Amino acid sequence: MVCDAVQPLDWSRVPMAEPKVTIAVIVSGSLEGVERAVRSALAQSYRNLEILICDGLATQDTTALGARLAESDLRVRVVRRRQKVGVIETCTMAWNAAQGDYFVWLDDGSRLDARYVELGVGFLEHNASHVLVHGAAAWRDEAGEQVVGMPASVAYEDPVRRVELLLTTMPGGEAWHGLHRRRALEGIALCSGLGFYYAWLSSVAWRGKIAASPEMMLYRDAPLDAADASEEVVRLGGGSFQATDRWLTVAALLFCNIAFFDQAMGELPFLERVRLAATAADAVANRRKVLDEGMLISFAARLFPSAHILDHFRDMRTALADAVMRLPTLSSTDPFAQNLVGTINVLCRMRIGNIPMTKDDRDIIRQLEFMWDRDKHAGAQNKVAIVSAMYL
Repeated sequence: MVCDAVQPLDWSRVPMAEPKVTIAVIVSGSLEGVERAVRSALAQSYRNLEILICDGLATQDTTALGARLAESDLRVRVVRRRQKVGVIETCTMAWNAAQGDYFVWLDDGSRLDARYVELGVGFLEHNASHVLVHGAAAWRDEAGEQVVGMPASVAYEDPVRRVELLLTTMPGGEAWHGLHRRRALEGIALCSGLGFYYAWLSSVAWRGKIAASPEMMLYRDAPLDAADASEEVVRLGGGSFQATDRWLTVAALLFCNIAFFDQAMGELPFLERVRLAATAADAVANRRKVLDEGMLISFAARLFPSAHILDHFRDMRTALADAVMRLPTLSSTDPFAQNLVGTINVLCRMRIGNIPMTKDDRDIIRQLEFMWDRDKHAGAQNKVAIVSAMYL
């Protein structure tokens, strides 16, 4: 008896009521790790998938791997550039190429439990206010013992509260690997730098709630934050200065993303947006080992060389100075006044006074000196002192 050769099943032609899920595997290192990640995607109990092997290395080996895996399952396809690009460009390429209603990031160091997608889709389909659900993350420590990092929810109705709590509740960046509601998150731009996934998650939290589902298991070779900083910078294609202080880079990314770049956060009043950015950066500095918080503005300017970062900080300083001087008094019982003072204190620790002076800045200094000499009232001099601290 002669049998026809078994043909791969084209799952894209199978009628399904379930929403499509895109699993994007980012190629930035080991192809063996990429294949393990892809096979964990193929093993999902949830079947309506597209699996993208996203190649930023522009190698023939990746094309060959994709072709071999697609031979047995047509849900697999390779997305690539002709020239080598960094991880951020590769991730952006993956997001833009996705056709799914939901989206998962993987890399060569991560794998999914077989029910990860099924459980995530089941949750998001019944919880419209959530835009991300993530699970527990497991890896082996140096002694070979399994460590499990439990997920944390950020589920307040108020988006400001969600962003504020994100960095105080998330034990690491593994929520990056969660199941995203893709269309609700359109318009988020990835920031290039070490720990870029924290800036991404701050934008996600602004747009909706983040849920924790411990039954969803992610397996990693090591925690995201444990990657060698120097090697990670090379994969990102960024400046080597980042490797001198990983967490200062994260703080700078968060500050700039919240204060300047995320368009959705622009619906906040400017001073509230600045306060939120300062709170996020300060949370990183307090929880992690930031070596020199005073270098944050310098790091930000080097991370975003074409974004006129110093001009943004000057405009921020001017707005804060104007807001303080307009207050009748810096009352300790006035929440707005205390928020202004708290934000200015954070900026002073960032050494905002080191920004080179412009003519407008020098005019403000002269006005402050005049006010100090003219009005000897303690309240007025207190305001002048607080504003002056941002220019020293």
